[in-house]
Amino acid sequence: MTTATTRPDVEVEFQLPPDFREILAGASPEQARAAVVERFGPDAVAALPALVLEAAVAEYLTASHWLEEAGVFHASACLGLIDGAPTLSSLTLARVNADAGSPVFGDPETTVAGIIETMGRGPGGATRDARRYDLPCGPAAVVVESAVGLVLPAADVGTESDLPVPVATLQAYVPFPAEVAPDQDALLVVTFSTPSIQHWEVYCPMVADLLRSLRFPAAAAPRVRPSTIRNALG
Repeated sequence: MTTATTRPDVEVEFQLPPDFREILAGASPEQARAAVVERFGPDAVAALPALVLEAAVAEYLTASHWLEEAGVFHASACLGLIDGAPTLSSLTLARVNADAGSPVFGDPETTVAGIIETMGRGPGGATRDARRYDLPCGPAAVVVESAVGLVLPAADVGTESDLPVPVATLQAYVPFPAEVAPDQDALLVVTFSTPSIQHWEVYCPMVADLLRSLRFPAAAAPRVRPSTIRNALG
């Protein structure tokens, strides 16, 4: 079980899939390439087409820089081989607070229903699947879509034009229980993405297991307000 602490000091427990490793925040291109080579292994990298290697490095850099800018509290990546074919994916967990007066946020049920409605009718809603799932930690809105999420410059991949790379994404929006964040509406947002769409069916059980493992330790039992008189008397 992995325990991470959101900002400010809210614990979230989850079971990280064994094939995922932490992503370095703010990595340089050299650091990203070194991480990719380490994960694949020198022998496998030597046999990879340059296009595949550059896509892996670009995906790592994208995730690394997004991690630094967004201030997420956990990010990891899976870089390896499935049935001999290269595969890569990324995973992040972040806390998102509601904007003041946001009509989407309310009790967990209202929040989940609002997110599903918003995602379903927003831009790209026709190709986006938004559904409610009941997790052990509470209700969640889960959104799945596939779109061009990465464009490789022609100069980097040796092609005549830039190369668009479709990316499949799953995002789970889990409202924090009131016992965990009593003073503000907040969501735990779990984001899984992969350009290796052909391996989607392999990844799905891993992501499902992670979502089912989510726990908010502070919500296990109601918080007891300390006695003011007892504190005053020392």
